[in-house]
Amino acid sequence: MAVIEVEGLVKRFGRVTALRGVSFEVRAGSAMGLLGPNGAGKTTTLKVLVGLLRPTSGSVRVLGLDPWRRGGEVRSRVGVLHERPSYPGRVTALRLLEYAARVRGLGPGDVRRAVRLTGLAPVADRRVSALSRGYLQRLGLALAVMGDPEVLLLDEPTANLDPAARSEVLSLISTLKRELDVTLVVSSHIIPELEEVCDSAAFISGGRILDYGALEELARRHASEARLVVEADRPREVASTLIGVELVRAVEVDGREVRVRVAPGGAEAVEALLSGLPGVRSVRHAGAGLMDLYGRVVAGEDPGEDF
Repeated sequence: MAVIEVEGLVKRFGRVTALRGVSFEVRAGSAMGLLGPNGAGKTTTLKVLVGLLRPTSGSVRVLGLDPWRRGGEVRSRVGVLHERPSYPGRVTALRLLEYAARVRGLGPGDVRRAVRLTGLAPVADRRVSALSRGYLQRLGLALAVMGDPEVLLLDEPTANLDPAARSEVLSLISTLKRELDVTLVVSSHIIPELEEVCDSAAFISGGRILDYGALEELARRHASEARLVVEADRPREVASTLIGVELVRAVEVDGREVRVRVAPGGAEAVEALLSGLPGVRSVRHAGAGLMDLYGRVVAGEDPGEDF
């Protein structure tokens, strides 16, 4: 079932067309990356989804509702982290969360849960102005998850963070997805870091969706590199066998699992090889390499205006 449905979405700002017939859908429980270069239309799309911008034309449904006509109801069921949020600096993080909870009709229990889920407790009593960029993003995520949203929309959640903070925020997003069982849409122009978070993707450039779908489907359509995860009794022996296979680009052992990067078009042959190896318990697709897909789908497209 699709919880987000967009069909033929056009958004103009005066003479500038930011979105040019955008169409895609997001299935319930999935984690979709909305991926494209800066200025592709990612932020504009997310603002339309929560009713902050009115479409010029086209159809948009979020949880079955028109977000422009029923924006309050949509925003009560959707958590949002904006790309450049602005918070009052003089209040503490905890006071800000408590105020937001009261405005939304939530209670202290909702605040405590948001603090716990986002790891904000060590800095909850600090002024917002004293928080690092990483903790500011955690604060934004805490605001987004209060009230048990059914959908999370995260706009460039790792932008302007150092590598350590990016890694922490991505790990936190994965944890939130798992613990809250929400549908997730993450926009980003930093493609490789979302490979461990997303199971589907929509590629946008110049205000147009170039393609979208589950990573496995996209890999087949665009003859892209595939990712396999092998569970085995003797993972190092499996890895040693795979290292000498021409179609295999990389092998990594992680506990009882072997993670395998396979050249375009080679997944079926490698799966057949694995099925005959002793001690192999299962083989599953982990999607495609996002960067490889991005290069095949988006490369060479007009980046459009800056929206």
